[in-house]
Amino acid sequence: MTNRPIRPLLFPFAIAFLLDFSPSVSAQFLPRDALTRLKFEVRADAEAWGGQSSTLGFHGRYFNIMAGGNLGNSFSYYFRQRMKPEAGSIAFFDNTDFLYLNYQPSPRWRLRFGKDAMALGGFEYDAPPIDEYLTSEYWNNIYCFQLAASAAYLFADGRHTLTFQASQSPYLRSLGLNWDDGLWAYNLQWGGALGQHWQVLWSTSLIERQRGTYMNLTMLGTRVAYQRWSLYLDLMHHALGWNDWGRNYGGVLRSDLQLSPSLTLFVKGSCEKNTSKLDLASPQWLDQLVPAGHTFTKGGLGCEYRPKGMETVRLHCYAALLFDHEYNAQTWRSFTFNMGASWGIDFATLIHKE
Repeated sequence: MTNRPIRPLLFPFAIAFLLDFSPSVSAQFLPRDALTRLKFEVRADAEAWGGQSSTLGFHGRYFNIMAGGNLGNSFSYYFRQRMKPEAGSIAFFDNTDFLYLNYQPSPRWRLRFGKDAMALGGFEYDAPPIDEYLTSEYWNNIYCFQLAASAAYLFADGRHTLTFQASQSPYLRSLGLNWDDGLWAYNLQWGGALGQHWQVLWSTSLIERQRGTYMNLTMLGTRVAYQRWSLYLDLMHHALGWNDWGRNYGGVLRSDLQLSPSLTLFVKGSCEKNTSKLDLASPQWLDQLVPAGHTFTKGGLGCEYRPKGMETVRLHCYAALLFDHEYNAQTWRSFTFNMGASWGIDFATLIHKE
């Protein structure tokens, strides 16, 4: 008889079974709130593209498994695995978005180590990928989930957090380097609430492109939200060197209007431009985040619908125009129409439900 690993799809059911039917074991070894989150979620889209060429098809976008809870003595953890058909290309944790350990020795300080999102600003970047549509080129290209260590200071009023993080550089991936080749990224992020309706997610980073050579990435995300209406604006600037300022920049704007408890209308647009003088044949072009010599403009209108009493089910659709203007060349235009569905099951709620 051969030993076979449990299939990933069975993990939530196996954990739920052990916790639900082995109370004496879980009480002996785990805190009561060791599993406050256990969920899987799915999104699939049908998409049509029109332009130089036309495409039409169904696309399985996301299948995520998430778990989290408290381990006791001020330690907690969080895990999100994005299930993909291909193996990881760099390291064992490639297809894992989050797998980190938190330690909060006091109400003001939080330390974290493990696989994490780079501490960058912007509300498009901060949202779970499964919730985003019509994403910017920056969002599409950045390889943001990295092994990292961070320290965060939470201000006394609880409305502001300042985070410093050191992580692996995303250039390890684009340059085909190994995890131990020693390229780093250093991120400083401020997240806060300004009054009752305004929020900010601002950051500045130094991302090592090669030993001793850095790209500066600055992200300024600002959001205003009322009961039925919200809007965010993300401004971004990238500099590949000290003589490259003002050449690579962009913005993302999204506004949501809740028409009813079930129906939300949204409009989203982005414009990104890169006039950097970097050779396009360089393997580093990807981590410019927007290819040199290009201007991308995107804009679209869409809606989300959550059936009454079924908040874990979300239907969406949007239509958008996209423009790619290449320097000294023509502008490529395309149109896309997307509709899809997302749904999930929160096993932790079922386990703890009385």
